Amino acid sequence: MGAKLDLDLIYSVNLFFKITGVSTKYCFRYNNWLIFVVPPHLIPKALGQKGENVHKMGRLLKCKVKVIPESSLEPFVKAIIYPVKFKKLVAENDEITIIAGPNSKASLIGRDKIRLEELSGILKDFFSIRSLKIV
Repeated sequence: MGAKLDLDLIYSVNLFFKITGVSTKYCFRYNNWLIFVVPPHLIPKALGQKGENVHKMGRLLKCKVKVIPESSLEPFVKAIIYPVKFKKLVAENDEITIIAGPNSKASLIGRDKIRLEELSGILKDFFSIRSLKIV
């Protein structure tokens, strides 16, 4: 896994460490959310008591913040796109097809395919996925 960090994301990762005490190398933006990827056993520490760490990060960065666990492909995608649901995820070689209902499909693709491009870029960085299709 690996993702490209710009200066804003590096600042966010450093702030995340200062607030939570949890070190992470993975941070990205999806659907106006700032998402941090941490090992599953550190999720409670990263969230803080009653989610106070996430709320504090959101206030300081003026954006919505989400913390998700490092995991395999399907749970990772589910965590990123939550609350949108899909019926099935099919991975063949380095291509992924997400099968979703009409409302979910529209949410996953987004206006001018912006969500599709964001998710495709994230999966390319983390799992070396060449292409993503939503049907």
